[in-house]
Amino acid sequence: MKNLLDWLSRALDLSDTRGASALQDKFVTVSSVANAGHDQLFAIYKDLLPFIRTQVVGDFTAARVNDSAWADGKLVLEETVLNSLEKQAEDLVAAVQ
Repeated sequence: MKNLLDWLSRALDLSDTRGASALQDKFVTVSSVANAGHDQLFAIYKDLLPFIRTQVVGDFTAARVNDSAWADGKLVLEETVLNSLEKQAEDLVAAVQ
C-alpha cells in the first residue's frame, strides 16, 4: 500500500512536482481487518491522506478477524462493523454525488 500511495500521489507532470496527481482531490476512506493496530493505522492515514491531497470522507472502520476464520477461512463481521461499513459506503457515495 505504501508504494501504491507513493506513486499515485506523485505529480503527473514530472517537471511540476507540485502539480496534480492521480489521487489529487479523490474521495477516500479506510477500512481495516486486523487483530490489532487499528488506532495506529488510522492515525497514520488521517495524517497521510490529506497530505497527499485526497479528501477523507467519514469515519474509518475497524474489524477484527474472528477466531474461526483461521481454521475455515470465513471472516464473520459483527453487526456493529457491518453497520459502520454501510455508513462508510453511504458517506462515500454522498461525497461523490
